[in-house]
Amino acid sequence: MKAFSLFSLGSVLLVSIDEEIEDHEIRLLQEQVSGLVGKGDTYGVVLDLGQLEVMDSYFAGKLEELAAMLKLLQAEVVVVGLSVPVVMTLLEFDIDLHELDFALDVEQALIRLQSSQQGS
Repeated sequence: MKAFSLFSLGSVLLVSIDEEIEDHEIRLLQEQVSGLVGKGDTYGVVLDLGQLEVMDSYFAGKLEELAAMLKLLQAEVVVVGLSVPVVMTLLEFDIDLHELDFALDVEQALIRLQSSQQGS
């Protein structure tokens, strides 16, 4: 079973990441998401990290890489569902996710993506 799921919401791709994602699955996630966005119909990606209890620097770096790749493909990334322990870990280890945008939930992420699309 894959550690992530992809759902198409029209021109937005919802990516739900499970708690137990391995390094090789993170690379597969990058490939699949960038491949789908590269087809040109997707302008936004919502990364739902609500199932994660821990985020290490490797995973954070791979999320940054994914955001940079998608930006080159003219798609915006919004992260939702960060738990308090994950946020505290990111702060404690000084992990800066400056390439990513954040929202509290999927609904707010979709609103943010739609408004930025209209502003373009």
